[in-house]
Amino acid sequence: MANLYKIREQLLRDHKITINEVEMIKDQMATDGKLDFADARLLVELLQDAREVCSEFDELFFPCLREIILEDGKIQMDEQFILLKMLYSDGEVRESERHFLTELYRDADEITPEFRQLCDNALNCETVDWSID
Repeated sequence: MANLYKIREQLLRDHKITINEVEMIKDQMATDGKLDFADARLLVELLQDAREVCSEFDELFFPCLREIILEDGKIQMDEQFILLKMLYSDGEVRESERHFLTELYRDADEITPEFRQLCDNALNCETVDWSID
């Protein structure tokens, strides 16, 4: 998805990710072939920089992120950092993000104490105006 970096500014010009822009993202993903950690970072950056995303973005975003994060069955520290950025960088923990975390927790082969804490905090915090103690 290296070419996606080139069109990132165009995608986020209005701070929204629309259905048409999701199609542009899919086209770029198709040219690259295999998803990797850099792709996860880029998708999370798009999410954090957008003020609004369409449901079609979530339908693309969460399965891709899941594939990348659970590739080895474990949720490594760098992957947890990406999840933290996804959850907290936009000031809102969306219901779709909570659902995604629940699925990751359920499907991971190994749960670390740090990931358990990340999930506990995210699943029990306020949707907005949250605070991590």
